[in-house]
Amino acid sequence: MTIKRRFETIAKKRQAQFRETSPTISNQGRSPLDDKGQRHKYFLALGHEEENLYPTLRGRDGACKFFKERGLKWWNSGTSGDRSHGERPTRNMASSQGACVNFLLPLAVIPDALATLVRAIDTDVNDIVSIDHEGNVSPVEFEWIGLNHSLEGGTTRGANNTSIDAFVIASTRTGLRRAYLMEWKYVEKYPSPENKGEGSAGKTRRQRYSTRYSASSSSFNSAAPMAELFYEPFYQIMRLRLLADRMVKQREFDVSEAKVVVVVPKGNKAYREVVPSLPLAERFPTLKAVEDVIHATLKRPDDTFSLVCPSTLVDAVRRGCGGVVASWAAYQQERYG
Repeated sequence: MTIKRRFETIAKKRQAQFRETSPTISNQGRSPLDDKGQRHKYFLALGHEEENLYPTLRGRDGACKFFKERGLKWWNSGTSGDRSHGERPTRNMASSQGACVNFLLPLAVIPDALATLVRAIDTDVNDIVSIDHEGNVSPVEFEWIGLNHSLEGGTTRGANNTSIDAFVIASTRTGLRRAYLMEWKYVEKYPSPENKGEGSAGKTRRQRYSTRYSASSSSFNSAAPMAELFYEPFYQIMRLRLLADRMVKQREFDVSEAKVVVVVPKGNKAYREVVPSLPLAERFPTLKAVEDVIHATLKRPDDTFSLVCPSTLVDAVRRGCGGVVASWAAYQQERYG
């Protein structure tokens, strides 16, 4: 087993151990009756999917209500044997969506916690600006596609549209507003290069994004043609950056700056240190990390893209907020390391 593949195995074993030992998981939750649940020790029992959430996010006023009020669907998978049709979280404890919600939503009710987190990315952040949208007000949103419609013209958040896992707006010391489009990764990897620009679907994609990619307002420079980014994870990051550019151009929520932030564990080298796009690997032969390649394609890389480790953010919040986040920090450490 290579080092770059080992992280997924270790992470799933950690989730299995958490399922078996954490007091936040019920005896029923850790005892699936179906074949998939018994074979995969990091799957919860059907009907106990909410136990995949941080304890304060469960129940009638928790994360499921938050999602329902906004018309959001939880990520579900037939491979995991999920049966809630997006009404509840997946039973898969290695879900990156679950990791994102468990990390950010508990901090939304703790004064200055989200601001402290974002300051770990940019030190000039002053405070968090609440997002007031369609009758819902929150310092953080999930599955965000932008105001009114997505890049693709759709209106459903998180389904068949370019959407960001989490969305936060901060005010800076200069008085400007900066959007943070945060994409959460856990065990994701892309070992088999797939060119998203091929075939009829690829033609549609190229037509859809090419004008935005080459526009004067685009964050991308001319170092690489758009077609070379049509391999994951670059394809997703490119679309998120184009979404951020549109947000700034249209001054959504009065933002004048926007940064895409990918949050991925340091140990997930299969994501961080693999460049599956052969054209990009040949164009930038000395660059071996996703972050470095993305930076090479951007006009202002430090201002528009960051790749950070969740443990760095946990440490920053723990130092900045003290005992009020002790339970949250302990949960993050025990569950995700």
